[in-house]
Amino acid sequence: MAEKWSRYLTPGPYEDLEMLHAAHAEPRLRALFPFTSHGALMFSRCTGFPFSQDISAIHPLGDHRYAVHHHGEPFSREPGYTAEEAAAVVVARMSETWGPAVAGTQHDLRDRED
Repeated sequence: MAEKWSRYLTPGPYEDLEMLHAAHAEPRLRALFPFTSHGALMFSRCTGFPFSQDISAIHPLGDHRYAVHHHGEPFSREPGYTAEEAAAVVVARMSETWGPAVAGTQHDLRDRED
């Protein structure tokens, strides 16, 4: 999975380095497939599109504060977390059975888990 993260460890001008480094420092997040959309850092348990949508996303709020959005729940800007806290919240919400990202799509992942 390291090659998937390498693109984000030297990000473009619109990506938040603090958020990316904090997420990469978490071993369970580092094992996932990372991707960004509209400034948010998202994670997938599979490497192909469509990606899994069961892992929380980290959204930069500005001024070194971050929101964590849990799939299926309303988005809230409160509380504003540090980058490290946001990464820890994402990990805390993950199922213990979720391992490293697997090759394939969310459909392939679902088939493997059934």
